[in-house]
Amino acid sequence: MQKNQWILDEVAYARQQGMQVDIDGVPCTEKPVEEISKVLERGCYMLDYEGDVQGKLVALHIDLVEPCYKASYPSSRSTK
Repeated sequence: MQKNQWILDEVAYARQQGMQVDIDGVPCTEKPVEEISKVLERGCYMLDYEGDVQGKLVALHIDLVEPCYKASYPSSRSTK
């Protein structure tokens, strides 16, 4: 199973519901799932649903949070 399969499932659901879907502000409502999967492998993303004034979900925003690789420098949170 793919690492980001749950995100792809959310994208599929949002599309079924007629919601706008974008990644880093770029609309991807019609992009094939394979392209979205490749984009998601580049870093760590968060999902954010947007609702209208009546509370109906109208959009799914997927935004880059940070790279998914470890930093090459020591962390201040490392344990000794």
